[in-house]
Amino acid sequence: MTDPGALDALPVTGSGSLAALADQAPVALVHLDASMRFTGANPAAESLLGLSLNQMVGHKPCETFVDCEGLLALLEFALRTQGDVSAPDVAIRTQLYQPSLRLTVRIRFVPGDGLVVALSEPMGYEREDGVPGVAGMGRMLGHEVKNPLAGISGAAQLLLRRSEGDDRELLELICDETRRIERLINRFSAFELFSRPQLGPINIHEVLDRVVNAEAAAFGARVAYRRVYDPSLPDIPADSDHLHEALLNVLRNGAEAAILRHGDGGGARIDVVTAFEMRAPITSRGRVTSKRAIRIDIIDNGPGIDPAKAPALFEAFESSKASGRGLGLTVVKEVIAAHAGHVAFSDHSGGTCVSLFLPIKRKAQGHE
Repeated sequence: MTDPGALDALPVTGSGSLAALADQAPVALVHLDASMRFTGANPAAESLLGLSLNQMVGHKPCETFVDCEGLLALLEFALRTQGDVSAPDVAIRTQLYQPSLRLTVRIRFVPGDGLVVALSEPMGYEREDGVPGVAGMGRMLGHEVKNPLAGISGAAQLLLRRSEGDDRELLELICDETRRIERLINRFSAFELFSRPQLGPINIHEVLDRVVNAEAAAFGARVAYRRVYDPSLPDIPADSDHLHEALLNVLRNGAEAAILRHGDGGGARIDVVTAFEMRAPITSRGRVTSKRAIRIDIIDNGPGIDPAKAPALFEAFESSKASGRGLGLTVVKEVIAAHAGHVAFSDHSGGTCVSLFLPIKRKAQGHE
């Protein structure tokens, strides 16, 4: 989702990297030039730091923040080595008499264009004022996104009344997707994050079908989808909207990778497989244990994963695509972790298999 107003608020340089900050929502991003002065920040950064764009632009961090020695050391190291730097639990105090923020910092060196810095609060962390930065971003985006979304939904509903056959199915898909996006926007506007799912019993195959149908419509004949479902799987406790978003990101990544290898001629393929897993790796209270779970394998026939990038695949800014911003799989990791699940990936016949493990409630297990 992109906030058009955020693009206007950012000064734009020749490389366009500052304008692209608005596209990174909901991650908080700031840009500094080679002299270590702020030149841009997206709305998520303003919300997280409690500072406006005008308060930051033209100033150095030590002039803007009350306490940022750790951040300053990371910035200087990134400039000196002309490389990427990341660190967890960096203390930043932006205003006098305010508590410090404990942030994960990722810095990307952009040749000729300074530094782009991603700031995020660790999963489950809440600021003392009770307003998470990402939720603030959701509130700021909500109004601008919901207006055109309402127009799209209304137009689709009008066409739906006069349609039949395949057109009707596609229009129903548009209506369903606009309603889902509106629900997500409302939840972000209410200060709700992917790390706080609203759990309820869901049929994983119903969610998968909605996602696959949407992606099949988006890619058309360029990608073939095959579903291999285990019909005996029970319902699981999950947040349908959040899980939809995670699955969509995995499927979209797989489809784009497959097209990269096979082109638009129809050779790209995605297999979606579900199964019962007796001893799945499941996250419980910060520890990975083995429990009964459902397993979702999303397998593409793309070029596979670069081994050098594999360890950081689910981190922000990591992407195998030239135009990618590496945020989709970060969302996947957060959503699955919030469901006490686990994400893994492996090579599969030259392509990639992304496996999602989601726990089954013991009383609902039909495989005991």
